Amino acid sequence: MPVDRFGRPLAGWWQRFLGILIDLLILGVPKVVVTAAVVGSTAGNGIFAVNWAVDAAIVGIVFAVIDLTYFGLLNGGEKGQTVGQMALGIAVRDEATGGAIGPQRAGLRILVLYPDILAGWVPILGSLAGLYSIVAGLSPLWDSRRQGFHDKVAHTNVIRVR
Repeated sequence: MPVDRFGRPLAGWWQRFLGILIDLLILGVPKVVVTAAVVGSTAGNGIFAVNWAVDAAIVGIVFAVIDLTYFGLLNGGEKGQTVGQMALGIAVRDEATGGAIGPQRAGLRILVLYPDILAGWVPILGSLAGLYSIVAGLSPLWDSRRQGFHDKVAHTNVIRVR
């Protein structure tokens, strides 16, 4: 089993995948409800189709801020764990020091993994970002250090903590 430079076992891909899946469900369920309420209320007004696009953009921006805050504060904090990672017993740590990475690097890390956070509400760009996210999410599978593209950019490892 691969370990980090401090001898701690690195998280497996399935642990990482299930962790982010839990996080996306936690963030996604309220998004569906809010989007249906906000955007759905103006979508049927025909003449006000512009309002629908503006509402969708505003909702997208608000969700981007919420997602970046969630991943930035939790992955960047001392524990280095989101709710999903806590459930799976894994944590994001600095590759060189083994410590916390801070909210800025955690924000960068999630944007490299999941650019949909910023681009998901833009029609074609959101689809391309989604395809990239699939490849980025799979990237730890073919790396000997189990690092994804996002880990390499942020200089992080995901370790098992239990």
